[in-house]
Amino acid sequence: MSLLSFLIDARDWPADPFAFKRTNLILHGVNAVLLGIVLAWLGRLHGLSRARADVASVLATATWALHPFFVSTVLYVVQREAMLPATFTLLGLLCWLRARECSPAKPAISLIWLIIGVGGCTVLAALSKANGLLLPLMVLACEATLPASAPTFRTQLRWTLCPPAVAIVAYVIWTAIAAIGHGPIPIRGWSVWQRLMTEPFILLDYLAQLWLIKPTDSSLLHDGIQPAASLWSPWYTLPSIIVCSSLIVTGWMIRRRNPFLSLAILFFFAGHVMESSSLALELYFDHRNYLPAMPMFWALAVAVTGLRSRLLAGLSATSAILAISALTFSTTTVWGHPLAQAIEWAERHPESARAQAYAVQMDMDSGRAVQARERIDAASRRFAGEPQIALNLIDIHCATGGLVAGDIEYTRRTFRETQREPGSLLLNWFVRVVDARDRAACDGLSDQALGDILDGAAENPRIAAIAGRRQDIDHARGLILLADRNPDAALAWFNRALAEQPNPATALEQAALLGSAGKPALGLAHLGYFSHLPAPARHGITDGMPWLHDYVLEKQHYWDGEIAHLATALRHDAGAQQ
Repeated sequence: MSLLSFLIDARDWPADPFAFKRTNLILHGVNAVLLGIVLAWLGRLHGLSRARADVASVLATATWALHPFFVSTVLYVVQREAMLPATFTLLGLLCWLRARECSPAKPAISLIWLIIGVGGCTVLAALSKANGLLLPLMVLACEATLPASAPTFRTQLRWTLCPPAVAIVAYVIWTAIAAIGHGPIPIRGWSVWQRLMTEPFILLDYLAQLWLIKPTDSSLLHDGIQPAASLWSPWYTLPSIIVCSSLIVTGWMIRRRNPFLSLAILFFFAGHVMESSSLALELYFDHRNYLPAMPMFWALAVAVTGLRSRLLAGLSATSAILAISALTFSTTTVWGHPLAQAIEWAERHPESARAQAYAVQMDMDSGRAVQARERIDAASRRFAGEPQIALNLIDIHCATGGLVAGDIEYTRRTFRETQREPGSLLLNWFVRVVDARDRAACDGLSDQALGDILDGAAENPRIAAIAGRRQDIDHARGLILLADRNPDAALAWFNRALAEQPNPATALEQAALLGSAGKPALGLAHLGYFSHLPAPARHGITDGMPWLHDYVLEKQHYWDGEIAHLATALRHDAGAQQ
């Protein structure tokens, strides 16, 4: 759903980002309106007067909508994947409230609202992003803070929303149990249990920024956060776990005495069940708080609207909104100046290799070659073992006079010793630089130098253990030979790469490369080689969207058609050469 929504803004690429950001901003406004309606409805159920419930909901919603912590969510286009599930979650909450309202007199209508309304919104939220599956759990968190509903409605909730909520929590627990005894995840560099020990501190860091105890810079780059090695390393690991556990228990215990604060606590932690637990996602991202923090400021708003002095209440509310708006304006201004933003992120996050690499790239794009070289040289000394720094080092040195002694050995050693599997970074870099003409313009970037880098990656057991990375290395070797007009040797490496992880996309790409190099017969031979390899491994239904993607392509006979089309073109070209 999130990707589909991009068609509202453009139908080709590259496209002007303004339309995407405009849609994100509109969606943020829609979410604010929906949140205000939900909070006002909840306030009335808690016995607040209509006027007080409405004012409190507006104040709480404004605080959330204008908060600087969510600047990156709204302005970073792809985070529509965080915003759209929130839209459907809020609509689902309205369906639940409507069902609750209908339950005493019209239990059948109430059930329809739960099954079709909440259930349908859960499906749409999940199709926007997987954590949309948390909608039933978040409904139950809201229900727990309200006065007791009709017995019939409680029964309906028990049979409609409890099963999926329990299933999600059980799945998260199961993934944690299944990870017992497993080492670090290659692409992450940490284990699932290290992540579980680290996330409580991160959740408290989120809360500190939400409550402005800690300033936020809306950075997207948080790779500098170090995972916990044990409950005692770093020292704040166990205290963070205790504090988070205490908050959850407290939120449950006070749900009758202070339901507004209880909802803020329970809703926040319920919203983090998937992304801040045992699923092997990156450790930290601001956008994960977009939905969980929605009722965060409601208790404060209710307290302010309960002040006896209307003047004091008005001044307090106005001051808070103006202060938050000023901070947000400052943050959004930085987003309007990419170079300044990159430099600020690099300075505020010196421990982030990504922040340094991004600043280097922005320096180069802005014509600041001297600053880029100084920054990458400093980063190479600080971040030994970081592939993105090593590859940027070669790029910047090539663009500013050529490689210096030790650059290739540094990069080879980086890939040989890195503790984190580099994913597609290495192959993407090779695809970009392997052209012989580009290498000729860079003193020192020879075939031997590129081969040394690949040798370093192949010698790393973390990288060599993964079929996809072995395929990348062999494919890159083929690219080098093809660029040097040695297509027969390139075919041998392409065949070897394809055998590591047979798949039609790779076979088509390699055959097309051979054809484009003027060797259509070799391209046909490569497709023939692929036809005799074992069938590609298929995703299982538990893999979610990758499984659905495979299923759709199989039903459409997509790959068969693409292979037949390319084979026809290659045969035509081969015939023309005879």
